Amino acid sequence: MSDATAIAAALTGLFPLVKEVFLMTQVLFEADKKLRSFWARVELQRAIFDAWEDGWLDARDKPDDKIRAYAFEKPLLARGILKEFVSLLKTLSDPDKLKKRYGLRPDRIPKYATRNDDVPRDLRYYSDYLNTVDSRFNIKGLPVFNKSITDHLNLLKTVRYVIVGEDYELEDVVIRFGEFNRDLQLYTASEANNEAAQRIYEVALRGLHSKPDDPARLAEAALFEQKATIDPDAKSFYGDLAKFIGFSLSLRDITVLNGRGLSPNMPSQKIFSRRDFSFDAPYKLSSNSTLARLLDYPTKYQTRLVLVEWIPVPKTVNVKTKLEDLKSEWYVLHADKPDGLLLPTAQGLVYDSTDPNFIGIVFQLPSHIRTELPPKVAGRIDPRIVRSPKTTASQRMPTSLRQLILREQALDLGIRFKIAQKLLNSLHLMHTAGWMHKKIRADNILFFPSQDRDGEPDPSRLDFDTPFLAGFHSARLEIEVSSALEVAAKPLEHIRPLQGLGKVLNAPRVIALDAYQHPEYRYNVNLPYRNQYDLYGAGAVLLELGLWETLECVEKGDIGKRGYDPRVVPTKEDIRKDGETVERAAGYKLDRIMGSTYAKVVRECLTLKPLQGDLLPLERALVARLANCQA
Repeated sequence: MSDATAIAAALTGLFPLVKEVFLMTQVLFEADKKLRSFWARVELQRAIFDAWEDGWLDARDKPDDKIRAYAFEKPLLARGILKEFVSLLKTLSDPDKLKKRYGLRPDRIPKYATRNDDVPRDLRYYSDYLNTVDSRFNIKGLPVFNKSITDHLNLLKTVRYVIVGEDYELEDVVIRFGEFNRDLQLYTASEANNEAAQRIYEVALRGLHSKPDDPARLAEAALFEQKATIDPDAKSFYGDLAKFIGFSLSLRDITVLNGRGLSPNMPSQKIFSRRDFSFDAPYKLSSNSTLARLLDYPTKYQTRLVLVEWIPVPKTVNVKTKLEDLKSEWYVLHADKPDGLLLPTAQGLVYDSTDPNFIGIVFQLPSHIRTELPPKVAGRIDPRIVRSPKTTASQRMPTSLRQLILREQALDLGIRFKIAQKLLNSLHLMHTAGWMHKKIRADNILFFPSQDRDGEPDPSRLDFDTPFLAGFHSARLEIEVSSALEVAAKPLEHIRPLQGLGKVLNAPRVIALDAYQHPEYRYNVNLPYRNQYDLYGAGAVLLELGLWETLECVEKGDIGKRGYDPRVVPTKEDIRKDGETVERAAGYKLDRIMGSTYAKVVRECLTLKPLQGDLLPLERALVARLANCQA
């Protein structure tokens, strides 16, 4: 017991020393323009450490309680973390090791140079003392430890590193930090790391709008590390981080442009006309989306299968203005994105002056779905290529989650847990970057056929590992949604119910559109859209996924009985009843089918009261809890 207490206290005390060592190294590289590449890489490793440290912080931003609990539960792993801390600090505090391994010398910062004490001697003393912390540390040594750590930290704040070696030795400093972070993550793989991937994205974007150069520099460093490492997991991690930062920067660029009344420059070849496509009937998905063959793309006589989502342009809206707005959406969705962010890549827009009432967004499909289509003209054709659009559609068309629930038996629990975790994780990444979907619902979650051994679509199996999130014709930038202009632009007739139109028509379509929306927003669509409303929609999807029933069927079809004519806006009483029905459906039956952890996550999404401030920590915690659900 006493050893666990001592280890927890030692770890808590050593956190500031590790952060100071990171800072000293950053300052060293930042001061020399030739070493800026090292600076960015150290900054990246510091961000990774900060994200790992955040996992230990409690409500008071202190790590004491969580580390103490971890040390009592897993003392050997806690001692391993302590060993890593001590090893790093011993090396970077010992003057002899600093010079021999990294070509560095500790020296006084000029404003502290008047002091007469011996820096190498004092640092060597503290480095030697750390050996006792590592091997023989116990509760009796806490008073001496606390004083030593305080004195050590005060000394480091007056010291700087000076280069006395070659550049290639400095590379080893960055490598050492990377090894340090990897070891820490291994020791806490099942605890603090459940949320580590989400936290590093949040840390990387701190100060994005005030200092956009900082995350851009981290993205460059991540790309460098991706190329330098041979570890496939590390390569994937660094690549995803670089893509995510790039995606977030594109959102910031659009925000800046929109503030100036501008839109991004879009290559002319990215604006297609309807003549560039073959819109075959078997490819139609819904009234506002369809698969289509894009002809002469990417080169002449080649064909690609794409997804087109149509955005209606009201007569009261200028078509050219709408087109400029959609260029911003294309610019963001065209950027590279990490695999966990389930946003499709936008290839361009469909605009035709002969039919200006609709503008389409063209999305790229998975590689085995979009390629190997019949060419535009006759010629020598590979016998494997399917020629009939009807047959091609039967092999390549996606199936929505809503269609699965309505037509198929319930998927295995393991698959449903995985889909739920991927959806919430993607939503959290979207919100971290500053993007809101606004139409999270089951018919916008698509699954394409899996890829067989020959690289062709296998219509007998759906790919549940990579859900495809559609419905982005309603997505908006977070900063734009709260603008006074957009609120003022909402047509008031949409909140005035029409009376006397009798019973419901076309209920399932209307329910799929309305019941996923947060009741607060349904009461008044003039409200600025919030992340919380997206989370409610995700909770409704998770409810359907768990019960394997669509919303209009839950609780004996209560919502379906209250369906609405598309021309009628429901009353506040109807909206209240819909919300209560959804909440009741997330009761005991969901616990029994999916387990209490899953059910609690769903209830938290659906019953969350209006929140002020940052929703990201809650979303991150919900993702971590879903990751622990197992069949």
